[in-house]
Amino acid sequence: MVLPGLSEVRGVIDDGAIQLALADDRFGSNAWLTFYLFGDPEALRAMKPGLIAMDAVNLDGEEAGCFYAKVPVQLERTELERTIANVRALSSEHDVRIDIVDLDSSADVSSSKFFTLWTAP
Repeated sequence: MVLPGLSEVRGVIDDGAIQLALADDRFGSNAWLTFYLFGDPEALRAMKPGLIAMDAVNLDGEEAGCFYAKVPVQLERTELERTIANVRALSSEHDVRIDIVDLDSSADVSSSKFFTLWTAP
């Protein structure tokens, strides 16, 4: 299951997670959206250039059928919605599933504080 289109994204983002991030000193005005992406390794490889165009990092692991792309964003609801909708469209195009979207304080996987914005049903 992938995230819905932009008009539907507004209804599925956890506003509480955004408020927690805004109140947390580890977050500034910028954050990272982490997308838990799963699919055929070839589909993930094909999706990678689109993610790179969004300045995504952490794009290794497609040979195992997954990666956890981190896309930089401003910590602002409209920007979060737009970025999620863009990644959703890209994942749909390549038949890649999004299972979770987290809001992270850092690109560093080992030290980032995160709040989950969305989880697939």
